[in-house]
This record gives sequence, structure tokens and C-alpha cells, in this order.
Amino acid sequence: MRLVDSFKKDGDFLFRYRSYLPLFIIPFFIFTVIVYGSPLYAAEWRYNGIVGTYNNVLIIIALFTGLLGQFIRILVAGFVPKDTSGRNTKEQKAAVLNTKGLYSLCRNPLYLGNFLMMLGPVILVGNWLFILSFVLAFWIYYERIIYAEEVFLSNKFKDDYINWANKIPCFIPSFRNYEKSDMRFSFKSMLKREYHSLFGFASSMFVIHYIIIAIVFKLNVLKPSLIISIFFIISLLIYLICLFLSKKTNILFVSDR
Repeated sequence: MRLVDSFKKDGDFLFRYRSYLPLFIIPFFIFTVIVYGSPLYAAEWRYNGIVGTYNNVLIIIALFTGLLGQFIRILVAGFVPKDTSGRNTKEQKAAVLNTKGLYSLCRNPLYLGNFLMMLGPVILVGNWLFILSFVLAFWIYYERIIYAEEVFLSNKFKDDYINWANKIPCFIPSFRNYEKSDMRFSFKSMLKREYHSLFGFASSMFVIHYIIIAIVFKLNVLKPSLIISIFFIISLLIYLICLFLSKKTNILFVSDR
């Protein structure tokens, strides 16, 4: 099989299961914490048990990184038309070619957002080798997906896609060719598309930080971080409200989105 055909085949397979990439990271995350520990929680023994404080600087950096990724996804979701930039996994899908808004900064803004949202929990580990390993794994994984998508878009949109791709970077944004979106921002469409992502990020932050302190301190310290706990509760409320509105009402329905 030609290498280009292999890339396409691998990309189509990874596209269908791209939501499960974090699951492959978990064993390496646990191994890293067991072997190297984590600077997330600074504790010391006292006569009446363990006391200590969370590394709030590390937590804030991780939260900021992930929320920056969520903000990128919000901007994409609020401006894109129907049947584009969706959560589909079975097959490639694009009714029109998005070339404006964030798509005039880079060709894959959703994947850039995904990268930053997944990087947030990884930062909590506080291990540079683990962070660099994640970046490399993400690139190898998504490089195949992007290749398969570009084959699909090239076949469907022909020269329109090729001309756009020739001037817009793949992943690292550039403002040189920025064009404002022709569509208005839809708050309803954004909520309907993105409430899953926010809750997923909040849940991963909460679970990861709990696993870290459980491993490092062998279940002796189980007091959760106040910052992460508040963020998780807020995200859970948003998720439940949006889930109800999406499944039981038409409030979040937008005809052209």
C-alpha cells in the first residue's frame, strides 16, 4: 500500500475514534505520577495528620490553557453554518467550505481548541517530559486525521480548497489573511454544540487532580481543590441546563445552524 493511501486509511480510522484519544493517555499519566510524583499538592506531616495546600499557580495555568481552547471552539461554533465543524465521527462531512472567521487564521481551529483543552489536564501533572510526550502523541494522531480530511475536502471543493489551503496555515494561527465571518454569532448554536466540551474539560480536570493526590499521598489526602471544584460545579449546572433545553425543548434550535 502506498504511504499516501496508508495515511488516508489511518486517518479515516482515527477520525472515527478521535474522542477516545484521552483514554490512551491515562496509563502513561498514572505511570508518570507514580514514578515522578506531581507538584500539584504541597503537603507536610503534622502530629494530627497531613496538611498542605494546592499549587494554585499550576491549577490556574492549566485552567487558562483549557479555557483558551474552549474559547476557540466557542468562536468556531457560534459562527459556522449547518452541517460543518460538527461532532460527526462516522464519516467526513462538510456542506460548505469554511474559509472565514477563525478558518482564515488556521485550517483546523477546532483541533487547535481540542489540543489546548486536552493540554490543560496534562499540565496538572507538572512533568515536562509527560507534557512533551502528549504534544508529540497529539501531533502524530491528528496529523493522520487532518490528512484524511484534506483528501476529502480537496475532492469535494477542488480548486477552492487548494487555493485556500495554500495561503492558510494548517494549525498555528496567522492573522495575515484574516477575514471576518459573513455569519452572525449564534449564542444558541454555540451552546448546543459546546456544552459537552466544557463539561468534558471540567470533568477531566476534576478527575485528574483527584487521581494525582490519591496516588501521591496514598489516599491520605482527599480534599479537592476549591478552584477546580467550583469550576466543575458551574460546568455541571451549565451541562444539565443545556442538556434539558436541547433534548426537551426547541429553545436552542436555530434553522440555519
